[in-house]
Amino acid sequence: MARYTGVYGFPESADGARRLAQALGVPCHIAELHRFPDGESLVRLPQAVERAVVYRSLDRPNDKLVELALAASVLRRQGATELCLVAPYMAYMRQDAIFKPGEPVSQAVIGDWLGRLFDRFVCVEPHLHRTHTLDEVFVGRPSVALTGAGPIAERLRADGAPADTVIVGPDEEAEPLVSAVAGPLGFTPVVGRKERRGDRDVTVVLPDGAPLAGRPVVIVDDVISSGETIFSCARAARVAGAASIRVFGVHALFGSDVAAKFEAEGLGVPISCDGVPHPTNELPLARMIAEALTNG
Repeated sequence: MARYTGVYGFPESADGARRLAQALGVPCHIAELHRFPDGESLVRLPQAVERAVVYRSLDRPNDKLVELALAASVLRRQGATELCLVAPYMAYMRQDAIFKPGEPVSQAVIGDWLGRLFDRFVCVEPHLHRTHTLDEVFVGRPSVALTGAGPIAERLRADGAPADTVIVGPDEEAEPLVSAVAGPLGFTPVVGRKERRGDRDVTVVLPDGAPLAGRPVVIVDDVISSGETIFSCARAARVAGAASIRVFGVHALFGSDVAAKFEAEGLGVPISCDGVPHPTNELPLARMIAEALTNG
């Protein structure tokens, strides 16, 4: 018998919830949402199943977090004995320390809040920095952090990427993703160093002697939002002699203005995983998430 007996999704990520439910072989229910003129939310759900997966990507998270709390309360009241939150993109992970006086440790605040609502967590590339595992975020709750490397590597293999391809990450935080993509394919990994002066003021420096000259380069990163990190990395790769450049991101958070800049920079359209609904989605996550839920 499957561990979970139903998947609950939300309107903006309904397709992802349905794909996961299909991979698990269980029913899928999509919440009804109503937003009042003053901005408050009302959540309606059908009768709860015994062990439920709640699926929602937490990009642009503030309203979504409140609605998750309301949904969890409904499911508990209706008799659900186990709730697993599948959040392909998990919000508020970057602020894992106090960098300036008066700031919160947002990661700990959100981890504690969600940990009171759900029994288990599954996320994809949750943007952890100094925190090593999700178990440190959701203390006392079983948690799984999946990588988007598998879907990216599968796509490169299917596309017949040349044997001399170089996988490039813009900074040391991308190193695990770079290694996990490059390793199974036998490609060369290269990791740069990011100099950040502001949210949109970034310079990526690649290692001296990085073996990019005349070779195809694939830039990979966990999140693409402003695009500035990718653009700087691509410029550095061109200076180093890259023959061609493709871009893959696990989570695409950018709008049409940034998409136009990708074209202007000669990078074409990046390819992303489908955890965050986006026009660039081409890499499915449902099978990988379903395996984690089933094997866990």
